[in-house]
Amino acid sequence: MQQFFRIPILGLLLSTVITTAEPHWGRDDFEDASASAPLPAGRPHVSATIEDGCLHVVDKGTTKGDMMVTQRHWYAHPDVGSTVRARVKVIACSGLAGVSLSFSDGVHEDILTLYTDRIELHHAGLSHALDTTDTFHEYRVDIRGTDVTVTVDTVPAIQGRGAFTFPAHRRRNRVSIGAGASRSTGEALWDWLTWTDGKAAARAQTPALSTAENVVVFKQEEVYAPFPSLRHDPSDGTLYTTFSKKTTRTHYRTLDSTYARMASEDGGITWRDVAGIPGTAQDARLGPVFKMRDGSLVRIDQNWRKWYPPERLAEFKGKVRTATQGATREGWFSTNSGGFMRRSEDEGKTWKKHPIPALDTWTSCSSPWSYTQLRDGRVIRAFMVRADGKDSGDVFVTLTADGRTAETHRVMGDPDEKLQFTEETLVEQTDDGAIWVLTRVEGGDDQMWQGVSRDGGVTWTSRPSGIVGHPPSGFVKLQDGRALLTYGYRHAPFGIRAVLSNDEGLTWDTEHTIVLRNDGGGYDLGYPRSTQLQNGNIFTIYYFTGDNRITHIAGTVWQVPK
Repeated sequence: MQQFFRIPILGLLLSTVITTAEPHWGRDDFEDASASAPLPAGRPHVSATIEDGCLHVVDKGTTKGDMMVTQRHWYAHPDVGSTVRARVKVIACSGLAGVSLSFSDGVHEDILTLYTDRIELHHAGLSHALDTTDTFHEYRVDIRGTDVTVTVDTVPAIQGRGAFTFPAHRRRNRVSIGAGASRSTGEALWDWLTWTDGKAAARAQTPALSTAENVVVFKQEEVYAPFPSLRHDPSDGTLYTTFSKKTTRTHYRTLDSTYARMASEDGGITWRDVAGIPGTAQDARLGPVFKMRDGSLVRIDQNWRKWYPPERLAEFKGKVRTATQGATREGWFSTNSGGFMRRSEDEGKTWKKHPIPALDTWTSCSSPWSYTQLRDGRVIRAFMVRADGKDSGDVFVTLTADGRTAETHRVMGDPDEKLQFTEETLVEQTDDGAIWVLTRVEGGDDQMWQGVSRDGGVTWTSRPSGIVGHPPSGFVKLQDGRALLTYGYRHAPFGIRAVLSNDEGLTWDTEHTIVLRNDGGGYDLGYPRSTQLQNGNIFTIYYFTGDNRITHIAGTVWQVPK
């Protein structure tokens, strides 16, 4: 039976036919351990090596983070079905996911644990007795709709009709193998892995803008490069970017992190290293320092990842959220709590700090595109605020007219604490004075939520925006009066997308989403910044991970459809 999907892209209604044609298969023979299974940093009890042509995964740790999995995005479609096969010899497995093959299709997921004496589908609650240690066995998992079957050495072992029903975490769609749980230990030899790869079909269903030109800004093997900035010098048209480079695949700063500065004199097509960025180069967004009507300079700031030594942990435990991720010194921890204002009356030579007590909570943090200056001169900044560890996060805004005093108002959140409202919020104001915010929300259908205030930021209405993706980092006011938002799309087919607004961002034309790229190799991409050039072209910069898994800085030069 054929099924039809209609996907509006750039005003064209595309009819896509999903058939049961012979699938394309992806395969990994594990010839390179570093490429097949990058090791987590700072985990001495975990290893992945190549031995006799097999990937040897060892996990002997039981503390948080002691795990090692390698993922393959397979673009599974529930109505079509997908298959994954692996040849494995188990050496040891102490608990759930100690040696695991996990799979999800964007709707449902499950974990096949290979114990020493049995195999078990965790969420389905089905198992089959088997000595997994005597030799290599070939395991095959087939999923379609809510059905799941497991075959061992071509013999059916588990029949799970209607048993594949556990919701996929954040709509993930991938295959993962290795040691997938911190509390469990495991050891196994993985000979090969193969899976049905729906990549080509998914990309064909959602084609990218044909006139867009994609460029590489910076790309280097064994270097992880995320989160580019973007500045545009109107005096000569030069574009500038800065970004971090590191050898560890992490969003946190590491001891070997370095920062690159690059420039383009041809509208983003070619790039070169530069020693510095001139003061005439402007960010597409205003701030973070704003000039007030009395001539003073004001900014609203935050305690972003403020680090403390381990002996001070007792001061904060139970009062604010503490975290050790990204620590560069043994035992140090960070907090994300507290906001404050800075005011300067001598053109920035000296500053006075003024606290914002309403932000002294369990967690309060903000993003680099969460502030602006309103038409009445006030400065506004959005924060994600959590009252305690059970709070999923609400969006608040803080406003100040003088940099000394502030008022804080709640914008939106989920009273059921199921949706997680994050700190990644965009703040803008329309010509008629309406203030709106657009926030990345995790959980649910991954839509950004939008809040609107028409009384200067005191009261707000909120709703889902219709934009699936995040974060709202690439906002541009176009020369023709429309508004443009570029954002990362972290679902199959992974890539970069854009939407337009005809009312300064109060609503978005999600029926005509623009696909800039659909060729991402996974979800580790996005955070675009965009600017409109003098010739009308848009240049969008972002970080990107392709099929070769090299995370790099890339860009797209394109024209907005009329």
